[in-house]
Amino acid sequence: MRGSIRDSRALAKPYRDLVWLAYLTLPAWTGEHRRVVLAHRLAAAALSRHQDEDPVRLRALLLRSALRARPRPWTGLLAAVEVVPAVTRSGDIGFTRALEAVPAPARAAYALLRLEERAAEEVAQVLAAAGVPDPAGALAALTEMEERFGATATLHRPAADPCLARLYGRLDVEAPRRLLAALVFCAVAVVAVVPWLGSGRPSSAAAPAATPETAAPGAWRTTTSLDLATWPPRGDLLSDRALIGRAMRAWGRRHPQLLYAGRLGATAVVLLRRSSQVARYLETKGKPTLEVLPEPGGSSPLKLTATPRGSRYLLPPWVTEAAMAPFDGGWRTSAIADGVIGPVPVLREDGCWRGPLVRLRAPEVPPGLPYTMVDLGRLAPARVSYRGEGSLASAWRRLGCALPRPVSEVREASAWAFRSVRLPEGARGQWFCVRLTDPSGAGAVQAVLLATSGGRTTATRTGVTHGTWDCSRLAPDIAASVWWSAPSGRHYRVSAASAGVTVDGDTATNADGAAVTVLR
Repeated sequence: MRGSIRDSRALAKPYRDLVWLAYLTLPAWTGEHRRVVLAHRLAAAALSRHQDEDPVRLRALLLRSALRARPRPWTGLLAAVEVVPAVTRSGDIGFTRALEAVPAPARAAYALLRLEERAAEEVAQVLAAAGVPDPAGALAALTEMEERFGATATLHRPAADPCLARLYGRLDVEAPRRLLAALVFCAVAVVAVVPWLGSGRPSSAAAPAATPETAAPGAWRTTTSLDLATWPPRGDLLSDRALIGRAMRAWGRRHPQLLYAGRLGATAVVLLRRSSQVARYLETKGKPTLEVLPEPGGSSPLKLTATPRGSRYLLPPWVTEAAMAPFDGGWRTSAIADGVIGPVPVLREDGCWRGPLVRLRAPEVPPGLPYTMVDLGRLAPARVSYRGEGSLASAWRRLGCALPRPVSEVREASAWAFRSVRLPEGARGQWFCVRLTDPSGAGAVQAVLLATSGGRTTATRTGVTHGTWDCSRLAPDIAASVWWSAPSGRHYRVSAASAGVTVDGDTATNADGAAVTVLR
């Protein structure tokens, strides 16, 4: 960018906003130095090329660049100065970690909605113009994340400010070592390039040795802890030490466990695990991406790729039978090749998630009964269940348009149709209680009212409660209350409860007189 931002007060304010937008959109695994530098570079480039654009268009152009950015792993070996954003709100570190765990469009929505205080409609417009396929879903994911922090969520801010950075100089004694390392790197690069020029393909002879940990085949048969630690490595690229080495360097963790290394279509995939985290490394046409997520339960498959044709999953080694179905279709058997099934088709509709459902069976693991998983858009499908009239598939099909996509991993997803009711103005209602349990066992619970009138069904959700037994076998009594908008536009306060519960005003009790939590 020609000149300096300091020379123009007119550019200073939008520049700061653009830096925040780029910084929050870029993935945290990029590293603090790289993330800050890239954010400032993207903001400066946007103002240099498009400073005459209207604010909405300018932010959409920057966001499009940030979403498309594919930062390569970078060690900072030759950097004389290290840039680290200054921590200005140390009490908000937990909020920052939760924000970094949501998808990039939701982080961008946070920057626009909370930091710039733009209207939700304008935020959705920016996201759509930047190419985000589901702006409403991004806003819903942000709302769900903030609900976990209660009424004070909007007062939280990221702990570090990318526009207030600390600079750390490297010690002079490191300079000769960096120079020597650079010379060695260049020499190795030349050695690797020469045979490549002669043979027409890259050589992996000079690639550093990858030494991940691995579980022995059949390790799961020697323990009662059927978790990821017992999964043997699988895939057709287990001998590609260069690929595995790149994945390990991208994550930056020492001696992770290798779960998978293989090629699926045009994409090379590596799955690594360490310290209750799973890293998914992808290389498509030479472009690497890395995603780090909390470790799911050991009985769940792990998603390897998600393409327009469908998703592919790596199954637990004890699973020997698999079938798949979209929410609106029948079951069909899926072949298992080296632990992988798919592609499993996904029915996509605006604002809705449609599975797929995957039914698995492990005859050697008692009781050996089939269990069903649902893909909620995360790394691992969740074990899904349903109690009430109708089938599991039909119930979750209806809930697929009523609930936002989860912003974190889900171990179990359960739904209970606890009451059918008559609503004002001739409408019919079906109350559901939905519980999403994360890998730690903590649950997020809310009630959903599906109201049908004139052939049209609308969904109204209560707030989310955390840290309770509600909607589980340990708390079988449930009550809920919401403001419902009738077809005429009038609003009614409607309540419902499960059998044996009495609702009186703002309180609810069961048959024994014990208080029951009312979801609102």
